[in-house]
Amino acid sequence: MTADEPSLYMQELTRYLSANMTAMVGLPTEIRELVYFDALSHAATMILALPLDPNVKQISSAAVTNLAMDVSWLSDFVDSLDNAILKENLDELRQTVELMQSNNAEEFFDVAQRNRRFGRVDHMNGALLLEK
Repeated sequence: MTADEPSLYMQELTRYLSANMTAMVGLPTEIRELVYFDALSHAATMILALPLDPNVKQISSAAVTNLAMDVSWLSDFVDSLDNAILKENLDELRQTVELMQSNNAEEFFDVAQRNRRFGRVDHMNGALLLEK
């Protein structure tokens, strides 16, 4: 069953980041951006780790839809920050979810198409996710 809105975890994560960054208003912009970058990098890595966990044997289409909603929510939050480097920080996560939603796995195994659509997706992880 798919949800109508992002997970409570994702909503809370973005509220937490926003509140903490607001509280750090006195810090130099470079430091605030570094904190955001590190936090978002960690979040993206942990979100990617969920479907890659060895205990996850299969991934349902509903799970992929829910994951896509969460990633979209996080991406929209990052887009609102208007910082290109922070947006790039989520490229692998976004492309991996796009791969999981793809109906044509052959695109990933064709090097030219993979580089165009899924260039940031780890080759081993992409193949593993397609098997699930």
